[in-house]
Amino acid sequence: MPRLVILPIDGLPLGKRWLSLGDQGRDVRQLQEILTALGLYEAGVTGEYDLLTREGVKAFQRAYHLSVDGVTGPDTCRLLAEAKIHNRVLKKIKEEENLSFLADLYGVGRQAFKDPETRRRLERAKTGRLVMLEKRELIFSVPTQELVEGTVEKIRMGGPLYSARPEELKGLAEKPMEPGASLVVDLTGEKLTSGKKRMLRRFRSKTDAELIWRLRPDGYYYPTPEEADALLIPLSASVSEQYTHGVWLPEVKRVLTYYPCTRLLLHFDLRGKEKGEKGEERFITPAERRMTRLNRVGAPKRLGAYGWIFYRYRWKEEIRAVLFPDALTVRGILNHIDRLNLRGVVLSGLENWPEIWQEEGNRYFLATPRILVMKEEGLA
Repeated sequence: MPRLVILPIDGLPLGKRWLSLGDQGRDVRQLQEILTALGLYEAGVTGEYDLLTREGVKAFQRAYHLSVDGVTGPDTCRLLAEAKIHNRVLKKIKEEENLSFLADLYGVGRQAFKDPETRRRLERAKTGRLVMLEKRELIFSVPTQELVEGTVEKIRMGGPLYSARPEELKGLAEKPMEPGASLVVDLTGEKLTSGKKRMLRRFRSKTDAELIWRLRPDGYYYPTPEEADALLIPLSASVSEQYTHGVWLPEVKRVLTYYPCTRLLLHFDLRGKEKGEKGEERFITPAERRMTRLNRVGAPKRLGAYGWIFYRYRWKEEIRAVLFPDALTVRGILNHIDRLNLRGVVLSGLENWPEIWQEEGNRYFLATPRILVMKEEGLA
């Protein structure tokens, strides 16, 4: 029979009460220890919720898309307990060091270094200043045959990801998966009923693999920590002169009002698309893209800073529109992923291999490359 234990209010662990200016106790000390580890609080661990502690909490709330009130309530405590908030590398700059030296040391671009409290990029290094690098997952989705050919063996990376449909889960639960593996369950093509949610929870209890739900951005339900470890949102580009990064950003920010950024991954299919005069859209191959360039009507146009390329071309008697990304488009995506402080990004349909794109990711963060194994060109 469980025993009832009575603790004084200043002996409660973090998360058992609301904390605000003037509070004292064990939970405040725990809060200050976490903020110190994140580089958001440099005063001593006193156990007193003072002005510096409140400012550290505000910086944390800004970084992780919470309401910025300086009060440590349930939502803030829940996120403070997330392992993924510790994706930061902190370093105090020595007298002989500058940003170029640190960039070479970590293999990143100069703009990857930020102030821990504001998350603003640093223009220069100051001796004794605490600087921060953030880690992100940079996931490349590839068809199974590319794994067979051994292409992906060329780079070091984290554990692999595998894609599956819900009906495949029963068989997968009976098979051991390698350490560090993750499973992406595609739930974009069907209604997420209570029965399917129960099935997903049962599967999660039977496997050691990380479970990731793939849902559309307009989904009405997002998984709880007990149901899934992360959420993958596919973002589909539309062939239009109005399609810029500003189109998909509001979609993601809406998701962030319901789901923590530490668990959120975005998926971009980077194959080119065309649209006919009747409005039908389809993906095009690299060979078809070359053909569209040869028959182009007018000059190509970049849609916004670091955006997609748009132009029209003639096919027989029809004028069609084309939208495709290039290296600058990917750079813009990675920059926004970093600014939103997301867990990472999935890129599919790339013509070049991961070494190039990891270098692009390292402009803004420490990129951890991973492979998502697919059964076909798109996700399963």
